[in-house]
Amino acid sequence: MQYTKAQLARIWLRCAPIGAWRRLDKLKEKLGSAEHVWDCFTPVYYHEIGPEYFAQLADLRAEKLRSVLQAMDAFQLRAIFLGDEEYPSLLSHIPDPPDVLFVQGSLSSEKLQKAVGMVGSRRTSRYGSSQARKIAGELAGAGVTVISGLALGIDTAAHEGALKAGGCTIGVLGCGHAHFYPAENKELARQMVLAGGAVISEFPPDTPGLPYQFPVRNRIISGLSHALLLIEAAEKSGTHSTVNHALNQGREVFALPGNVDSPGSALPLKLLKEGASICTCGDDILSAMGWQEKPPVQLSLMEGDPDAENDVILSALQLEEKTLEELIEITGLSAQELSMQLTLLELNGRVERRAGRAYALVRQ
Repeated sequence: MQYTKAQLARIWLRCAPIGAWRRLDKLKEKLGSAEHVWDCFTPVYYHEIGPEYFAQLADLRAEKLRSVLQAMDAFQLRAIFLGDEEYPSLLSHIPDPPDVLFVQGSLSSEKLQKAVGMVGSRRTSRYGSSQARKIAGELAGAGVTVISGLALGIDTAAHEGALKAGGCTIGVLGCGHAHFYPAENKELARQMVLAGGAVISEFPPDTPGLPYQFPVRNRIISGLSHALLLIEAAEKSGTHSTVNHALNQGREVFALPGNVDSPGSALPLKLLKEGASICTCGDDILSAMGWQEKPPVQLSLMEGDPDAENDVILSALQLEEKTLEELIEITGLSAQELSMQLTLLELNGRVERRAGRAYALVRQ
């Protein structure tokens, strides 16, 4: 694949060690573009970048960028750039989107219309693995793309569950494709690509897997996803970083309840106490996100009665309060439509919001 000089300059800057990225971003902002950094890359910026990073980038600029492109060809990678039409829209709106993504496979917008990130511990129980496979399969069977990090444990189970259901799944690496980690999942990654999914990374192909890179890549897992499901993890697990990214990005967070005596249940139970949505099956997520097929709606809705949607909501709340998920199922409205109508009913003093994303009638 042929790249413009401006694109090659952006790839070049991503080839620097991750510790240099902030300094290089500041330099790029100062000079206006990565291409201008390339053109003006002289010792005058030695102290702004740092001696070690300057030497590495100078080496890459002189000769080794060609080897990066050769490695991309060898692993059938293409680079897509922030701002491109092909760049995932949802990811582009997170606070710190990657400037370049190295993609093996398909990352089409159609595959990302409904996407759920699934994460958890590398050391997982039989319960956690089986639930991850089951829920991933249920989501994939409903046309949802499952996104995870291709690590051992929960990640592996999620990818496998989606594949078994004949669905699409995307893996996000914390290293370059030439240093694939963990090596045990190379064949799984190959199957994911063959099935129409993708294996992606913001790190150039010759980047080794260093421990501090994996928490950084976690923002991409949540950034590509509309919702995040935590299956199993200890309270101080590295998985917590993905949850924090999801919350900062405004994603819906779900957690699988587990045995209170199990260390792997600690973080999911903590999140559930703090307001995360419970998930025991794929339908819990499909319903909450408004991704289920709508049941037949009442005739008044089909006839265009302007008050019909409110009537359906008020009728559903006659006997007792209902959660947002229950109201989606009962009314057949999408999550967006329902939220808008509930807001109007609250403003009119007819409905009140309660704990646990529940709603009730205001009785006079």
